[in-house]
This record gives sequence, C-alpha cells and structure tokens, in this order.
Amino acid sequence: MKKYLLQYWQKNLVLFCLIVGGATAQILAGVLNARAFNAIISFNLQEFLITMGIITLLWITFLLLLAIRMPYETAVTQCMITEMRKDIAQDLQGLDYVDYHEYKTGSFSSWLTTDINTIETSGFRNFYQIVTMIVQTIGSIIGLIYFHWSILLFSVVAAFITLWLPSLGQKKLHAAMGEMTREQENFLSTISNTLKGFDTLFSYNLLSKIVSAVTGASKKVADKKYNQSKATALTAILGASGNVISQVGVLLLTGYLAFLGATTIGAITAAEALSNNIFNSVGNMAGLLAELRSTQSIFDKFSQISKKKDDEKAQFIKQANDIQLNQLSYHYGDNVVVDQLSYQFEQHKKYAIVGPSGSGKSTLLKILSGRLLDYSGSAKVLGNEIKSTDGSSLRDHVIYLDQDPHMFEGTLRENITLGEEFTAHEINQALEKAGLLSYIELYPGLLDKDIGEDGRLLSGGQRQRLALARGFIRNKKIVLLDEGTSNLDNQTAKQIEQGLVNNDELTVIMITHHLSEELREKLDDVLDLGQLPIN
Repeated sequence: MKKYLLQYWQKNLVLFCLIVGGATAQILAGVLNARAFNAIISFNLQEFLITMGIITLLWITFLLLLAIRMPYETAVTQCMITEMRKDIAQDLQGLDYVDYHEYKTGSFSSWLTTDINTIETSGFRNFYQIVTMIVQTIGSIIGLIYFHWSILLFSVVAAFITLWLPSLGQKKLHAAMGEMTREQENFLSTISNTLKGFDTLFSYNLLSKIVSAVTGASKKVADKKYNQSKATALTAILGASGNVISQVGVLLLTGYLAFLGATTIGAITAAEALSNNIFNSVGNMAGLLAELRSTQSIFDKFSQISKKKDDEKAQFIKQANDIQLNQLSYHYGDNVVVDQLSYQFEQHKKYAIVGPSGSGKSTLLKILSGRLLDYSGSAKVLGNEIKSTDGSSLRDHVIYLDQDPHMFEGTLRENITLGEEFTAHEINQALEKAGLLSYIELYPGLLDKDIGEDGRLLSGGQRQRLALARGFIRNKKIVLLDEGTSNLDNQTAKQIEQGLVNNDELTVIMITHHLSEELREKLDDVLDLGQLPIN
C-alpha cells in the first residue's frame, strides 16, 4: 500500500493538510471550552460571548474542511485503487500460459473485486482514519499542556497502554483475514462455474444444484467472516477497555488538581473533551491498525504473480522457413506424453496430426503455440527456439484454435478487432479469408449486432470462422487447429478445412480424429503420433 501512497504523494499531501486543518479547529474549540466555562463561573458575560463566537467559527471551519475532505479522500482512494487494478492486470499479462492456469479464473476476479474492496475499506480508509486520529491525539496532548504537566504525562502513558492492548489479538486477526479472502475466492469460482452450467443443469432438471452450490459456498464464507468478526471484536474490546480506563483516569486526575487549586474548574471539561479525543482515537486506532495490517496478506497474495512474470527473452525474428522439432519430449509428472520426437513442418505447407487419445497431439500444438515451455529437446518456429523467445512476439505469427474459441460479450466487429483499430477494408478481407463475408453481406448491420453472452447467437461454424478472422486480420500465417472442427457438422467442418488447406499463404497444422480421404489428398503430410516417433 505504501507504494501507491507515495505514487500519489501530492494528492495525499493535500488531503493531509485538510486533515490537520480540521483537527486543529476541533482541538482549539475543545481548549476554549475551559475558558467559556470559567467565564460562566466568574459571571463574565462579555468574555463568554466572545469565546463562544470563536468556538462557533472554529466548528464552522471544521465542518467546511470535512465537507471538502470527504469527497476528495474518495477521489484520491479511487485513483490508487485503479492503479492497483492496473498493476494486477499487467502482472497477469506477464504470466505464461502454465503459470496463469495454476489459478482458477474466479480467483483473479475475486482479487480485482472482493480483495480490492477489502483493501479500500480496511486499508486506505483505515489509513486515513488513523492519520486523522494521530493528528487529533498529538494536538490534544499538546492542548493538555495548557492545563497541567501531570495531565499530559498521564495521558501519554495511558495512550501507549491503550494502543498496545489490541496488539494482543493482531496475529489472530491477520490469520482470519487471510482465510476469509481465500474463501471468497473459492466462493466466486464456485458460483461462476455453477452458473455457467445452467443449460446443462436445466436439461437434466438439476437446477436445484445451483441453490445447493450457492448455499454451501455462502455458508463457508459466512463461517470465515464470523471468525474474522470475532478476531476484530477482540482487538476492539481490548482497545475500548484501555480507552475507558484512561478517560476515567484523566477525569479523576483533573478533578483532584482542581480541588488542590493547581488548575481551574473549567479545565475539567476541557481536559475531558481532549482526553476523549486522545483515548477514543488511540482505542479505535489500535483496532483500525490491526485491520490495516491484516490487508498485508492480500498484498502478499498479489505479489505471487509479479514474481512469476516472464523473464526478458529474445524477440521473434524469422531465421528459417520451417518449424523444426528435434528430440522433443514432454511429460506431465511421470506420464511421458511426447517422447523424443523429431519432425519438420515446412512453411506454407499443410499437415494433419493423428493418433489415439493421450498420444500428445494437443500437447504438441500447445508447445508450438508457446503455451507449454517446460519441454526438453528443441522446438523452433521459423528458426526461433520457442522457450527462449518472447511469447508475445511469437504469438504475433501463430493462430491457435481449439474446439471452443472464446467469444466476448459485444458485437461481431468487436470480437474481431478485440479493441484494436482496423479499417473496414481490413475487416472485410479477414472476413472473406475466414469465409464469413458472404454471410455478413446477406444481413446489413449484422457486423454490429451483439452476439450474446459467450457468443450464444452464433453457430459453432460461425464461431470458428470468427476466430479465424481474428488471426487473419493480424496477418498470422501459421494456423494450429486443435480439433477445431470436431464439434461441427460435416459440411461446415469440410468448408473450414478446405478453406485453410487451399490458402497458399498459410502454414496449417491440424489435429483431427476423422481424416477424410478428400482432405488427406490435399495435405503435404500426416504425422501419426500413434506410431513410433520419427527420428
């Protein structure tokens, strides 16, 4: 959190000045209470009226500064929250495929929503409250010097005790906060996963599973929040106990000094007001400080992804005209999937990969697309060793398509451009290459129609063609098709496959379980992973 406070130090400095100004006005009004009370005792009406006029002006100043401070504090906090979300997104951008998928997608959604909201409330908001309380405490302690040094001494000692007591429960609160945030991640993942399966559950009359999943996950979150609440209550009670004892002590001491004539009777009311500032602040501060420190567990979690970001690697530069595999091996645990495979895919040629389930077909394409980097041996794309090449620059040349390409909420156009700028001519060219242009032209305005959640308004073939158009518009010349037509009807699958193999500009490597003779005749070679590796 310190990073963001320093990054926006100028805005925070202005906010600090507003806090100091408001606290000063409040404390001066408290000190002047003694003068007003003494004026009443001495029946000095003029001094009483003058003092009350000054006190009124001080409270008006306090309210005006508070009215400015509250929205400004929100604005500053939101600047830092936005920067924090941006940093998390950039860290995610730097992850490789394997590291990203070590987490559930719901976890990252929880980080960017629930965890960030926790940092906003228990972190930044508490920080500004603590700063306010520190300023009030220091100002009130200084104000007590005006009445008697012993009141000041007692207040300082009592303040330290009040601040120390809640630290006894801080360790427990920190642990409870960490457990609660992790359970919120699980809750979001469970709910997201269950709701995405609505259609399946609907088909089998199992929609009651949604109720049970939501209820069960909610109960787990409730348990963790209850534990956090108990830990928070413990620190609050410890702080409040010190607060009560300290305030009573100041009142007794000031009253005793007034009996001795060491201070005025009016000092009793002023000392009470100032001690309220001190001990309420210190008592609450301890609990807020414990909550603030507990957010460190969230920042520790965020730091995990920044440590996994890709190291700097060489940029992709075309150095050869083929995709070369040499003694390539890959394994999941003890299970060897690709074993000592050597093979050459020549540029602009068309290939199919066949073999039984588990023979390493999809794994091979994930290696070639830069998704799996922990292979042994060598895998070079146009002369670039994949594991040593910057993943972003490699993906500028490769389209990877699986059975179910993701569709974003929005229009066809938005799903092709993905937020980048392209001319109408470039979009039409990509659509034509993907075999979608004739369909688009039949229905004017279709390009800017919403395709529904997850592209529900598109057929399977249209989704695959749309995914191809995304790659064509970015001039990607290597197409890796991981059973991308297996869920389509024969005619649509044939059209897409024929469109790819008839495109002389493309290097095509496709996985298929059903290789037709018509398609085989147009391929340059078929790699059968069910046979012994070609060495």
